[in-house]
Amino acid sequence: MIPAIILSFATHVLQLYAALSSFRALQSESSVDDKQWLTFWLLFTVFEVGVSVLDILAVYVVPFYGEIKFGFILFLGVFGGAGQLYPVLEPIFLQADKVAEKYEALAKEEVDKLKKKAK
Repeated sequence: MIPAIILSFATHVLQLYAALSSFRALQSESSVDDKQWLTFWLLFTVFEVGVSVLDILAVYVVPFYGEIKFGFILFLGVFGGAGQLYPVLEPIFLQADKVAEKYEALAKEEVDKLKKKAK
């Protein structure tokens, strides 16, 4: 097993690499790399939110949990896994977006009602 401090450092280096690559993608004329890095950050964020719950227990139960997490982030960014995984997850994201739009509209209605009541 790799020591946690080494894994943490390597993960931060990988995130800096992704940030630098994202910056370079924004500066380039091609939109292909823009899509790669936008997709990476979308999937990375979903992954981080998901594992924030799992981190509490899985680190003690799943062998090589830290290494698996690092490998997944490496796959998403360096090896173009974000572009491979996104088409599989896109229908789920589209459905979740519909639900989010519904609740966003409901929340907006409630805020508008409160504004009218406050006047």
